[in-house]
Amino acid sequence: MKIVRLFLPLILVGVLSVAFRQDRPTEVPDEHRFRKVELTGNLRDLIELDIAPNGDVYYIGHRGELYVHRIATKENKQIGKIDPQPSEATLQAIALDPGFMQNRHLYLYYAPKTRKNVNVLSRFTLRGDSLDLSSEKMMLEVPDSWECCHSGGGMTFDQHGNLYLTTGDNTNPFGTNFAPLDERPGREIFDAQRSAGNTHDLRGKILRIHPEPDGTYTIPKSNLFADSKDTLTRPEIYVMGCRNPFKVTVDQDTDFVYWSEIGPDASDTESRGPRGYDELNQARKAGNHGWPLFIGNNEPYAKVDFTKDSVLFQFDPQHPINTSVNNTGLRDLPPAQPAFLAYPYDVSTEHPELGSGGRTLVAGPIYYFDPKNPSPIKFPAYFDRKLFLGEWMRNWIKTVSFDEQKNLKAIESFMPSTAFRKPIAMRFGPDGALYLIEFGALWGGNSDSRLVRIEYIAGNRPPVAKLEKTTEAGAVPLPVQFSAKNSLDYDKNDQLTYRWFINGKPLSQTAADLSYTFRQPGNYRVKLVVSDRAGLRSETETVVSAGNNPPKVTIELAEPGRLYGPAVSYRTKVEDAEDGRVDPARIQVKLTYLPTRKTVSLSEKGELKLPNQRGYTWIEENDCKACHALNDKSVGPSFREIAVKYQPKKADPTLIEQLSKKILKGGSGVWGPTNMSAHPQLSDEVTSEMVRYILSLSDEKTEKKVPAEGKFSTDPTAQGTYVLTATYTDKGNKTARPLTRQSTVVLRPPVLTAQDFDAHYELQRSDILYDIHKAGWVMMRQFDLTGIHAIDFTLATETKGTSIEVRIDSPSGELVGEMDAPANGKRRVWVEKTLPIKPVTGEHDIYIVFRNRLTVVDLMEVKEVRFRKDIP
Repeated sequence: MKIVRLFLPLILVGVLSVAFRQDRPTEVPDEHRFRKVELTGNLRDLIELDIAPNGDVYYIGHRGELYVHRIATKENKQIGKIDPQPSEATLQAIALDPGFMQNRHLYLYYAPKTRKNVNVLSRFTLRGDSLDLSSEKMMLEVPDSWECCHSGGGMTFDQHGNLYLTTGDNTNPFGTNFAPLDERPGREIFDAQRSAGNTHDLRGKILRIHPEPDGTYTIPKSNLFADSKDTLTRPEIYVMGCRNPFKVTVDQDTDFVYWSEIGPDASDTESRGPRGYDELNQARKAGNHGWPLFIGNNEPYAKVDFTKDSVLFQFDPQHPINTSVNNTGLRDLPPAQPAFLAYPYDVSTEHPELGSGGRTLVAGPIYYFDPKNPSPIKFPAYFDRKLFLGEWMRNWIKTVSFDEQKNLKAIESFMPSTAFRKPIAMRFGPDGALYLIEFGALWGGNSDSRLVRIEYIAGNRPPVAKLEKTTEAGAVPLPVQFSAKNSLDYDKNDQLTYRWFINGKPLSQTAADLSYTFRQPGNYRVKLVVSDRAGLRSETETVVSAGNNPPKVTIELAEPGRLYGPAVSYRTKVEDAEDGRVDPARIQVKLTYLPTRKTVSLSEKGELKLPNQRGYTWIEENDCKACHALNDKSVGPSFREIAVKYQPKKADPTLIEQLSKKILKGGSGVWGPTNMSAHPQLSDEVTSEMVRYILSLSDEKTEKKVPAEGKFSTDPTAQGTYVLTATYTDKGNKTARPLTRQSTVVLRPPVLTAQDFDAHYELQRSDILYDIHKAGWVMMRQFDLTGIHAIDFTLATETKGTSIEVRIDSPSGELVGEMDAPANGKRRVWVEKTLPIKPVTGEHDIYIVFRNRLTVVDLMEVKEVRFRKDIP
């Protein structure tokens, strides 16, 4: 009878859920119906959350902080802090007791300073609105060397009040790219057989216990070794054979357990074992999930004699054995279970929708649609019984659908055009909305972690207010044109209305365009409110400063044009109607040297932006910034640190190839024990461009202050760009804020080589331009030819009938010069040819076009282009 009582409810739940899923909508909801709302931000290393039945969100920082977001008041508050050991574990996980609203109990998993080399699961009690540290009851200790690595730290409850805790294998993975099975004396930290593969060790496991009111726990009867009578097992173990089980969730329909498993870094399958995978795992019952003997679809690793560096045998997933000298548990292990889903660094053949690059999978919650839930922001029925997944490295969220037998049916992208910053924890609230922690830009030490809520708008959606203006400041009277015409509404044929406010006071105008004249000096807040027919609204605001004309800053050069010679004379001028004559000492002028000859642009704030080199573009488009930043150390060194380290070796012709291979295959040891992910999906060309960009960062820009008027000498060996920047902030007045304006002059070298051009067509380039086809061209963006009378070409021409044209603004634009290029019949036998050009003033896109009236391909090679101010 006991079996019948347990079995029938599961059958009924299964039948009901299958029946409901058959009615589930099949049309994917429009992404614009979801809205990501920031609840709090600018916090440090947020890592986990749990949600109370009343909707309050409790979330933790990795360094020991406990916060709450009050759903009713929208208040965010730190309500406690523990003092963990500064190890990888620190504070890892939080779970609220099922009876939290009555008993105020919550559970934390962390590394305490008061215990050596253990992580503990403790129960705490909230007293009033704060964490009572004296209420701590340490329930469970898990060994941890605090040295390295993998602490797991996921926690959740099932519908029966059982608490699940994931623990990492506490094993150093950097001794090998494959399974850490090193049994040599003194190498215990490199042997996961002592932990994950050990039936008498709590590491590398999913533990399941039933907390009791007195702070103790009992063992659920269906745990892996619950009925074992020997001393070689631990009854708390539900799942063994885990490497770094990061997050865990339990299906409330079936009690199936799902967790994300962070895998090793091997990029290729070899005799010692398979390539690395991250996994999503499903446990329908207690069992062994293989690590460190198997990975993925039970792909076996080899037993290795590390002393002789030889392979002994492959492990058998049906009869796994643990013969390690460091094993304190059973020799014969339960059969290994394959991964529910596994994917490598490269694009997965089975699941290409998961992409490629670094991997850190985050198992999220399963959504249960409740048609009786009155919440206006609950997720729709389409997502009922779908499991949500996040990817910390690849910055996406996806959903997993199951068939009637709970096998994998489909993987779909969720909000694919929305930017996520390292999603690390997710839960659904009682309002049916998804609560998400975004860890932030770097691997650790972030100050940009945030808690967000993703809401679904089922019916009419609010409009999106967008406001533009013709000017932001000027003398009174100051006429300004405002426009709301770019505001939008995602609901088709919805009619929008507009309301305008200045310093909080409504205006009578209701059109999308507003003409307004500010007649009194002051700083004015102009607000636009856009509403639809249902009354839903959104608003935006801008500031206009009246009564103060912006200063006008200019830089004058003694010689025309923007090409520098041995010396450059300059003078800065500032005109300001209110300030009158300006003291030159108040003008801030700086001279910057950049090690690039490509076009340099300015940001909206006037900051210099390096050219969009191909290597930089590839870095932006891949996962490099998940572990590296430009200037700041993250999980790996900064790009600038790498450039400085290899600066002395830049002359080595093999350096590019060496570092490119490191990106492709991964590795460790150069920057400490941390492993760099392999990137087998990238080509040699792409990784070589990445390396070239990174190494170029050691050619650090130099910057110094210079007077408002003067002369500076250029470095005769310089091959980069000089930038003069003059900045002036006026005095403002009592009613109008000070205004800042800037002027910049970019001075290029007179000589360009193949890699210096901003764009090219129908040709190849390395250290020279080559394989030039008929009508091929190179281009320099916004290049000033003022004062230039001729262009010298260092070239080699093999074919007769070849000519060179110089045109402005397009390859077929105005012709300003042309010449024939007589053939000398030999490659890389260089000759000098001079092309006179007619006067051109101002900045233009300059095109050098190659033509031939006799042939189509391989017209010539070009080594160098030199611009001349003298008349040939």
